[in-house]
Amino acid sequence: MTTNAMTDPFSYLLEVERKGRSLGGQFPIQDELRGAWKGVMFQLHGRLLLAPMDQVAEIVTPPPCTRVPGVKHWALGVANMRGNLLPMMDLHGFLFGENLAGETRRHRLLVMSHQGVYAGLMVEAVLGMKHYWKQERTEDLPLVDEPFRPYLTGACRRGAEHLAVFSPWKLVDDPDFMNISA
Repeated sequence: MTTNAMTDPFSYLLEVERKGRSLGGQFPIQDELRGAWKGVMFQLHGRLLLAPMDQVAEIVTPPPCTRVPGVKHWALGVANMRGNLLPMMDLHGFLFGENLAGETRRHRLLVMSHQGVYAGLMVEAVLGMKHYWKQERTEDLPLVDEPFRPYLTGACRRGAEHLAVFSPWKLVDDPDFMNISA
């Protein structure tokens, strides 16, 4: 920086702006080149999993629901969600045969909307959002229980952290999930 810029405040501000523009424009471009992936980290059957952020419409505390007769045990019922009927499914019950038990204060619904299917998937807990770079995505799956496998779309690995990616949309493709009648 010249001594003239040091004595003239306007010149100094122009120099700061020039430097800021030359550096600031690079950050979003670098993010786009690396590619970001976002997921919702949740817990089910004692395991931490990720659901792609673009497959989760919202995360809510389970509202009171009305049981529907003649459906499988894991189809918990329907709830009024801002004027829409939201079918509530116990994901643990569907995958493992026993509905969630324990501390219900932590249970959450991962609400999905895909191919005309609008449903809330009850999970043990939602622990937050995780960000990964696309190069941290892998097809190498961590050890997971067999019932999860048909619904996995890879994993994310960063250091010692290795989490499977569970796709709620793959449930819609499963005829067993779509057939809730007992």
